[in-house]
Amino acid sequence: MERRLAPGQHTMQPRVPTMVKLLALLVVAVSLLACPTASSGLAPATATPHQASVQWAGADGTLTGEVFLPASRDQAPRSPAIVLLHGCGGLYTQRGQLTGRHREWAQRFATWGFVALLVDSFGPRGLGPLCTLKERPIHPWKERTLDAYAALEYLAARADVDRTNIFVMGWSHGGSTVTGVVREKAPGQRVDGSRFKAAIAYYPGCERPLRAQHYRLTIPLLIQHGAADDWAPAAPCVELAAKLQRLGMPVETILYPEAHHGFDAPNNPLRFRPDVYNPRAPGERGAHVGTHERARLQAIADTKHFLDQQLAR
Repeated sequence: MERRLAPGQHTMQPRVPTMVKLLALLVVAVSLLACPTASSGLAPATATPHQASVQWAGADGTLTGEVFLPASRDQAPRSPAIVLLHGCGGLYTQRGQLTGRHREWAQRFATWGFVALLVDSFGPRGLGPLCTLKERPIHPWKERTLDAYAALEYLAARADVDRTNIFVMGWSHGGSTVTGVVREKAPGQRVDGSRFKAAIAYYPGCERPLRAQHYRLTIPLLIQHGAADDWAPAAPCVELAAKLQRLGMPVETILYPEAHHGFDAPNNPLRFRPDVYNPRAPGERGAHVGTHERARLQAIADTKHFLDQQLAR
């Protein structure tokens, strides 16, 4: 599905000495600096979200992650929240810092007024990046789906979170996890537990849900995919969305022309990675990864539009 946006009267004013004008302007400027949010209730543009390392109980042990909180909360005591699921490369760089994509997205969500929780599914299990491995020790529809629901329960228990407005979003391996999270009878989903409001999957692999018999969504799903992706091709996701739409399910796939895998990461020039496992490539190795700036900016706007629609429901 493709989406594509009397003169006033002039009155005479008495002359005011120039020095008086300057003093008046100075008074106004000082008052605005002293009270930057008095009129709107919004955080000043220079305010940054608060970040903290957190941990909570998972299905098979303690999980860890990073939470980003809105710098200012208007009048509402509780904020919407979102669970963020990393790809096969993990949450952190080799130096132990959040990757640019994860930090930027978490900060963005906090700026939008969300409590954003980045979930580390690898570190607590003693695992590093999995992108080069054919046989992987944890899987999107098993352990990582359990992690997503454990993160949901953690957020729902927080006093600063509106438990009726918790979302989930993932990239690549985490995006494939999202396709498992949204299905009926997903592991970790409790009959009496909290529920995700809606889900977003960036460039997931869609072959598994496409092949699965009786695959059904429990919540609205947005899939955002690069049309030039040669690691997790978009075609199965387009086919999956069409199939589910015919069944009346709330799903949409947005394709971004010329964009490859990882197109939404900031400042990551397109390159070929010869080492990654790719069952669709010759010798099952290699894929292109990198930023496509026009697609990145459009995808951010599309994500925001989807969230606004769901929050209005």
